[in-house]
Amino acid sequence: MGRNSRALLRLAAALVLGPLLSGLALSRGAGALTEWRTLVFPYLWLYLFIEGRVRRQALNDGQVFLLGAAFSFVYEGLLTKRMQDSFAVSGLDWVAVLGGPLEWGMTVVVWLHCLQALLPRDEEPASCPGGGLLVAGIPALVGVVYLWKSVFGHFRVEHFLGPMWLIDDLALAAGAYWLWRRYRRSLEEPAYHNPVWVWVFVGLGLWFLGSGLLAEACLAVESPKVLAYTLETFWLAGLGIFLWVTWRDRRLVSDDPVRRSRPAVASAAFRVLGTLVLLKFFGATDDPRMAFWSGLLCDWPSKLLFYYAFLTSRVEV
Repeated sequence: MGRNSRALLRLAAALVLGPLLSGLALSRGAGALTEWRTLVFPYLWLYLFIEGRVRRQALNDGQVFLLGAAFSFVYEGLLTKRMQDSFAVSGLDWVAVLGGPLEWGMTVVVWLHCLQALLPRDEEPASCPGGGLLVAGIPALVGVVYLWKSVFGHFRVEHFLGPMWLIDDLALAAGAYWLWRRYRRSLEEPAYHNPVWVWVFVGLGLWFLGSGLLAEACLAVESPKVLAYTLETFWLAGLGIFLWVTWRDRRLVSDDPVRRSRPAVASAAFRVLGTLVLLKFFGATDDPRMAFWSGLLCDWPSKLLFYYAFLTSRVEV
């Protein structure tokens, strides 16, 4: 297989894996794989952008995680407004604000790592005709669309938040910029390691996920409050032990980047297989049960596997 054919095959695999790993296929079904606007942005653009960065300088999972986290504020915060869909005074959905960077950071790392396991990039990758134009032109076009919708009030949040939506947008843009700057500084470090705030961020994200699933399960079976509080306590204790073990083991592994990580590939498998199973039983729907079962079958096991690998070793992307 020639270099150009392999590059096209890798790109096609990326555009199929992206919606499956991100959960977009759960809400849109097979249509997520044919909706060209969504495939172009974010998936095609993200793939070309990060691949271009990797060609210039090797990146590890922590650095790619920072890129994915910064992107979440732009895509889910500024463009789709999923982080501003709350009835709170500020309009920000703080669970989404905390969970979005974790979700996109993990998704992008697992996405690229899975591609490396299935179709490793060539040592001398083929150039993508027009790739530079796409990387520069797509965000410019997206920016024009954002400005157009903002000026003429096409975003729904503008109607019920009033001027607060602009303050929220500025805050989310500042978060994206801060993460981008942190990524840029990481490139100057000889061996980038996840700082303490990433550990705190991961702990909060996992706690929100597990607590939400337990609360939904207890409400579904109408369990006594004592049982619900007991389960929440056990979950908090178990999560604390998990984080303590990973914190302890972070100094037991080699400082060299790891080219392959079985937990990272296994987390991708959980997400893809779980998504396919849920689509088989529920289809692409807004059924409330979908959120619970996707959390139980896809998010919970995949995140525990991924974050153990992510926090205890440097996985080369």
